[in-house]
Amino acid sequence: MLGRIPVSGLVIGSTVAAIVSLLLAVAAWTSAVRLKTRLNRVLRGGINVEESLAKTYEEAANAKQVAGQFDQRITLLEAQQSQTINKLGLVRFNPFDDTGADLSFSLALLNDSGTGIVLTSLWGRDEVRLYAKPVKAQDSRYALSQEERRAIDLAVTTRLSKDTDDTPSSSASSR
Repeated sequence: MLGRIPVSGLVIGSTVAAIVSLLLAVAAWTSAVRLKTRLNRVLRGGINVEESLAKTYEEAANAKQVAGQFDQRITLLEAQQSQTINKLGLVRFNPFDDTGADLSFSLALLNDSGTGIVLTSLWGRDEVRLYAKPVKAQDSRYALSQEERRAIDLAVTTRLSKDTDDTPSSSASSR
């Protein structure tokens, strides 16, 4: 079969095969040089790959343990936060006909479950009275005035915001 192929065809085919082989050899040699360079970088610093992997595994296990501790702390903080006072309602009013300027107020301070206190200050010309009533489930065992009830209702719909410097805009000034 080789006898039928002209010599020039064999030379061209052999030359192409040699060039392809040479290109493949150069690519393999380049890849080997890159690998050797990367391996030398690792070994030059005295880093043992097995020790490095063991150390990385140990650090990952420690990170997982710390993350678990953070999860426990977050759960505890969320439980505590629900009991903190984070809702308020303020109602200013004028309780007496002979005074003005709405200097009296009812202030409800509640947590997420509607538990807290309502403070009421009644301002008169000759005296100021301050009342404090416990609140549980948005109600009190003591009789609540209309203004105290409104302050509690405002507190339920208002949440203190860390983002704003002003007090909540849910205060009412009318009776």
